[in-house]
Amino acid sequence: MARLTECKLFREGGGVSDILSIAFMFLIVVLAGVLLHSYRYDAINSAANRQLQLKTEYLYRTLELSHVDDYTLSYLDAIAENVLGIAPQVVPGDYLRSRVDNALFYLRPPGYAVVLELTHENSSWVQVCPSDAGTPAPDVEKFIFSGKVTIIIAEAGENRVAQADASLTIFNWR
Repeated sequence: MARLTECKLFREGGGVSDILSIAFMFLIVVLAGVLLHSYRYDAINSAANRQLQLKTEYLYRTLELSHVDDYTLSYLDAIAENVLGIAPQVVPGDYLRSRVDNALFYLRPPGYAVVLELTHENSSWVQVCPSDAGTPAPDVEKFIFSGKVTIIIAEAGENRVAQADASLTIFNWR
């Protein structure tokens, strides 16, 4: 009988403080859930951005190491020869532009556009794939990898070394 009266007293003795403590615990659980979910999405976005940065580097290295059809030059070396104005050019510019466009179209991530730029002093080579994407707007998130392409120019008296600045940019197109 004593137990029954203790429980009855506890129920009658409780009140606003019990309701406030339960409400406060419920509020803490809701806020903790919101915080956990917000941090989870940041981690996923960070991983996706890192993956796109690695794809940018991979695409640059692919153009740096793969050769244009039967020619002995890589894509970036052939473009650098065209930018530097070395005569005679091993790979003609129009043919090279179509081959680079095919390679970029095949290698770029779906839904993204690629801008390839090589510059040396006053001359440059800019190629966008797909061609109707244009250059990225300033507020668009871009992933850039850049480097230098070095060409040794053999001349009668001596050899010359020329470098072109290269950069490859991937951005969300659609």
